[in-house]
Amino acid sequence: MNLFSFSRKGKEIKRSLDTTNSGTTGKTVNARLPSLPSQPIDVYSANSAMQLAAVYRCVSILSGTIASLPLQIKRKQDGYFAVDEKNELYGILTRRPNSRQNSFDMIQNAIIQMVNNGNAYIFIRTSFGDVSGLILCSNNSVAYDKISNRYVISDAINHISGTFEADQIIHLRNKSLDGGYTGVSTITYAHRVLSIAASADNQNLQTFQNGTKVKALLYGASGGMAGLDALDYEQTSPVADRVESQLNSGKDIIAISEDLKFQQLSINPVDAQLLETKKFSVLDICRFYGVHPDKAFAGQATNYKASEMSQVSFLTDTLQPILKQIEAEFNAKLIPDSVAGIYQISFDLSALYQTDLTTQAAYWKALHELGVLTTNDIRHKNGLPSIDGGDVAMISCNVAPINSAKIRGEKVELPKEK
Repeated sequence: MNLFSFSRKGKEIKRSLDTTNSGTTGKTVNARLPSLPSQPIDVYSANSAMQLAAVYRCVSILSGTIASLPLQIKRKQDGYFAVDEKNELYGILTRRPNSRQNSFDMIQNAIIQMVNNGNAYIFIRTSFGDVSGLILCSNNSVAYDKISNRYVISDAINHISGTFEADQIIHLRNKSLDGGYTGVSTITYAHRVLSIAASADNQNLQTFQNGTKVKALLYGASGGMAGLDALDYEQTSPVADRVESQLNSGKDIIAISEDLKFQQLSINPVDAQLLETKKFSVLDICRFYGVHPDKAFAGQATNYKASEMSQVSFLTDTLQPILKQIEAEFNAKLIPDSVAGIYQISFDLSALYQTDLTTQAAYWKALHELGVLTTNDIRHKNGLPSIDGGDVAMISCNVAPINSAKIRGEKVELPKEK
């Protein structure tokens, strides 16, 4: 027999284990139980929150979707705004804002910081009065003074240090509680829900990490009464070892003396309703982040129409306010007031409306028949070269003015060719 000793509340308790096949018979082995996370778990930081699958997916879908939309500088001409590829901001916004990041990485990580930390700070680097780069500041490297409306930066990674005016910093804020001066992270708002989800995950970890072992008490049927007939520890311990060994071996039925009672202490996952808790935790997390459960793979029953409407709802209810905030901040900080009516910075939302090929064909056909797009316009949007005669706008002839001679049934004379 081997002795398995562990300490509980300063006392050493020795338990005998069957080690017939271990090759260590007659030796004493001091072993330590595997370390398991304690319950409950409080989720306050981004590191612990991102370990939850629903949080990771929600943050990923928000940051990735927004970063996938081109952020472009446009110039007003002929009454509408067209992309200005010759502007120096065009390359900064669409290609490479700084030497370390491309445009996708900068926007994606800015959204992650805004959601998880409450605020994201982008430093505007200038050269001879012109914008030469946009640098996303590192986590916890910026302090905002609401009284003086200045930013104090100590960013060793990006080599930025000093006090800067508000116009030199693009400040993206999550939902605020102080009137819009600073943002509060979604993790702070959802602390209780995230802690419940993390505790449920931890309970699953403990259940499977210890092999779903049953925890129980063996005690005398007499209720622990003192006397000659009372069972002491030396008598019950071998029985406990035998019961534990048989449980570990997979036996379902175990015999014990009628003088002992077996009381289970552990709760199985079904009794604890872990699956239901995890299911509703995902829905609550999606509510906080504004992401439809379909996008978090929550397994909701749906159909094509419901999925299409969830995409529209995601755009109008979740993405549109964030996109508008980013556009407003970039326009306010990068476009001088003197040319604010000529230039604007905005996202290209066309990528969000991509759908199946049949619907796309009907969409292009409708725009072509209305004269909105020419044949070459449609070809260019689909990566095809121009064709001869494709720059002429076409319009369907199936409609006419309500007071025209054609509607009144009068004969319409065509103009004679000269």
